Amino acid sequence: MVSKAIKNNYLRVLAFSGPDGTGKTTCAKIVSEFLSAKGYYTIRTWVKTTHSIAFVIIALLEKINPKHVVRSTSGTFVTSSMTRYRKVWLWMEFAGILLKILSIKAHSLMVKLGARKSILIADRYLLDSMVHITLSLMLAKIGNNLSLCDLVNSLPFKILRSFLLRSTLTIFLDGEIPVLLKRNIMVNKADPHGYMVLQRRIYKELVRMLRFPFVYIDTTEKSLSEVCSEVLVILKERGESKNLAIQ
Repeated sequence: MVSKAIKNNYLRVLAFSGPDGTGKTTCAKIVSEFLSAKGYYTIRTWVKTTHSIAFVIIALLEKINPKHVVRSTSGTFVTSSMTRYRKVWLWMEFAGILLKILSIKAHSLMVKLGARKSILIADRYLLDSMVHITLSLMLAKIGNNLSLCDLVNSLPFKILRSFLLRSTLTIFLDGEIPVLLKRNIMVNKADPHGYMVLQRRIYKELVRMLRFPFVYIDTTEKSLSEVCSEVLVILKERGESKNLAIQ
């Protein structure tokens, strides 16, 4: 049962991650409403580096000189400062994410102390933040000097990965680029084709290299209701097996 996965205290975070246009936000909303109807207190969140300390500094740099910053429609930013201070930017991004995670954990603890059944549902989470950081550094024209392996083995990424290993299941939503572009255009949010290809490639590479519990769902030929039904079946199976196996 879905309830077993939560009651057994090993599933505390259900994270929907993946490229833009895969339906993360809508799926998180539908699953959250379903679990709420079952009596669970669902905590909805959205974790991405645009909430971070680095974003505030980027906003200030942009006000000083707009040429310092280039944004994609999804919020990925590029600044010339990243080229010179890559490690500093990485730690600032990490600090912002960590503050967000700690605030979420504090909220969850308060709910747990109140003896309420709860689960955190994120429509973007730590995998998305790591993809966002990687993309930003690559687009800062230091891609030739940027090793994905070095990033994965950096201390900030190792710490973020540790959170993904604790009572967390990531639903990795994917899809073919033409379909994702079409969906994004429908909501006036389309990024360039090349950007989408790079974003999707980084998602796949990080999932392969980080090795954390996840389930892959290709949304290309599926409706949102079909995707959500599949997620609920997965939760039921996880509750019965009492395990979050590495895929």
